[in-house]
Amino acid sequence: MTDGAAEKLNLDELDFSFPESKIRELKNNGADSTIVGQDRALKAIELGLGIEGEGYNIFVMGAPGTGRRTVISSLLRNYKPNFAKLQDIAYAYNFSRPIEPIALFFPAGEGRLFRKKIKKAVGRIHIQTLALLKSEGFLADQKKIITQADNEENMLLTEFESKMLHTGFKVLQIKDENNQSVDLIPIIKGKEISFSELQSKAARKKFSEQELAALREKYYASLDEMSELFSLLRDKRIEMDEKLVKHQKDAVMPIINEALAPLKKLVDSYAEKYDNPKQIEDNKKILLFLKKTEEDLISRMNIYSSEFKSSRIKKNFFGRYLINLICENNKDKNYVINENLPSFTNLFGTIESHSDSDAPEINGHLRIREGAVHRAFGGYLIIRLHDLLEEDDSWTYLKRVLQSGKIEIQMPPSGNHTPSVFKPEALPANFKIIIIGGEYTYDILYQEDPDFYKLFKVCAEFDSVMQKSDKNIASLIHLTDHLCKEKKALSFDDSGYSRLISYASELAGSRHLLTAQFTKISDLIIEADFNARQQKKDAICAAVLNDTIEKRHYLHALPEEKFAEMVQLGEILIDVSGRKLAKINGLAVEERGYHSFGVPVSVTAQASPGTGGIINVEREAGLSGEIYDKAHLIITSLLREKFSKDIPLSISASICFEQSYSYIDGDSASCAEFLALISAIGGFEMRQDIAVTGSLNQHGMVQPVGGITEKIEGFFNTCKILGFTGTQGVMIPFSNKNNLFLSKEVREAVKEGKFNIWTIKTIDAGIKLLSGLQEEMYTWMISQRLEDFYKKVNEISLRKN
Repeated sequence: MTDGAAEKLNLDELDFSFPESKIRELKNNGADSTIVGQDRALKAIELGLGIEGEGYNIFVMGAPGTGRRTVISSLLRNYKPNFAKLQDIAYAYNFSRPIEPIALFFPAGEGRLFRKKIKKAVGRIHIQTLALLKSEGFLADQKKIITQADNEENMLLTEFESKMLHTGFKVLQIKDENNQSVDLIPIIKGKEISFSELQSKAARKKFSEQELAALREKYYASLDEMSELFSLLRDKRIEMDEKLVKHQKDAVMPIINEALAPLKKLVDSYAEKYDNPKQIEDNKKILLFLKKTEEDLISRMNIYSSEFKSSRIKKNFFGRYLINLICENNKDKNYVINENLPSFTNLFGTIESHSDSDAPEINGHLRIREGAVHRAFGGYLIIRLHDLLEEDDSWTYLKRVLQSGKIEIQMPPSGNHTPSVFKPEALPANFKIIIIGGEYTYDILYQEDPDFYKLFKVCAEFDSVMQKSDKNIASLIHLTDHLCKEKKALSFDDSGYSRLISYASELAGSRHLLTAQFTKISDLIIEADFNARQQKKDAICAAVLNDTIEKRHYLHALPEEKFAEMVQLGEILIDVSGRKLAKINGLAVEERGYHSFGVPVSVTAQASPGTGGIINVEREAGLSGEIYDKAHLIITSLLREKFSKDIPLSISASICFEQSYSYIDGDSASCAEFLALISAIGGFEMRQDIAVTGSLNQHGMVQPVGGITEKIEGFFNTCKILGFTGTQGVMIPFSNKNNLFLSKEVREAVKEGKFNIWTIKTIDAGIKLLSGLQEEMYTWMISQRLEDFYKKVNEISLRKN
């Protein structure tokens, strides 16, 4: 075709199918893989998996159903880390600062054994200590120390009492209800007599005042001496207690050393058995913990040297020396963690609250709970971006973890949790994260967050379509077979494969492409299998697939039928025959997300002399989007370019979508709007039996638009309701030819001459088709009218002046 004429498409250009002979050629050539058509994304993921450098986390971007999880699962299905580089990680009691539990690092698989051994060792220390302290030898030695101390005490007391007798005093034991004390009482002429009695005698002149004063002086001096004696006795008692403690310690120390010796030996063996330089430093920390444990067991001997008074005290005692495994490695462990509920606690762990709020430091290290980031140590953590952003603080803290390379387990920063005083030692973030996001999400985060790229240097973008190459067709056939086996569905015959390939192109919206949204293919297989079994078929054939697609369309087509009813009842004013001034049948697509259909819309225009320019009624009503507004400005620019180059554009015009009350965006109506506008300006009528769609640029070139099949079928259905004339049809951009997937009914109507489809490359071809005028004529008519508008505006301006 030439750029200046519209081309009517013939039936061969409208038909679209995939030859069954090609199916037979390709169906045995498909690669044995469920990964189809995502080579670029595959290479990106392999890059991210292969590089261990900082920030090489993977962000997977693409439309749902494009195989994002399938690809990741396939690549990581057999993932096993280097076991020699892995470590078990446990939290242990910090004897110096109980509210700051320490982290201990063990070779992979050794943490559980260490935990078992230390628990057994402490239990053995308790049991053997109890047995030792009840043994005859220990009790005899203990009794010897006590007896020796008692003898020394008795001797000192006897000597003091004897001395006091020589001084004239007797040591007197005084007892009352609650206390027992010691005092001195004078001895006069062999008899005990209190100072009060002596005072009374002195008052009656029966005892000398001088002797009483001297006696009092001796009394107070003796009290000082007695105080020194009792101080000495207390020191002797403390010395005895220290001897008893030392005796007990000397007796228990071998038990503690013997119980902990195997643990120390086990730790020493790590450096010999495992080739991990880091483990040498980690061993020092474990041995220091064992040393602190030994010292603590010695200092707290009084707690376990007798039977525990309650199970709670016993539990707290043993818990102090246990370790809490946060990360444990074994041969069967899954190192690919899918976290579908990435709440703060599920991701980063938490610290359980203590039942005793007055003693939160008691065995706090045992209340630390791991999260998904800990389970993923040495492997990969997979999260959906949508899930992550829905959880408060999860995304913010995850970025902090990736930036610092450290994980600090803490209580969730918000909610009803009481703030915790605990600060467990931070752990290294030894994992990679894979985030799965929708289309454009990587671009948005890259622009909004300056640190985002540093954390996610690999973007694996999944395309929603793929090239319709023999390789991809063969792979799609193989994938279909795989899905049929997986879902226990009937197999496809060659006609079924042929229709499936055609449908995959329909979903992609181009004859040169196939859809990569394999969820839709999977859903079609399930529904087709259901229909085939109902129809007693042995395989899924083209007829079954067509029936399945039609049934799905029927289930979603209620709004489409409601629109058709309004057209039939005359509630929607659409002309599909004759000619009208300043009115064009445009085409729009109604979207429901899961279903879309085309509808004709009357586009009208008004024009008169003035300086108001061309008003976009939709924009003035707040019903238009930015792309639609841009298209409107292009219409003004094109009008000036084609018909008013030499004079200012002096016009007041308006363009409106009639009976449209919802939001409008896009530029696919710009051809229809321009045609309605020039019809209003030039005063010539336009055909109403031809609907128009297409986008314009400033040079009058017609550009492709979306939803072309739906738009054509929408106008076809309207013509069918209002009656075919044989001249009706749709005018579309030439570059949309490869996007046509018309129903059998439309193709039959074209074959019978009831309906037509024209393509155009320039707006001039469209003007000629709809107006029936040659370019010279409509150009003169429009230009002349615009010149008249200019003159009238000038005349009015001169009158005012």
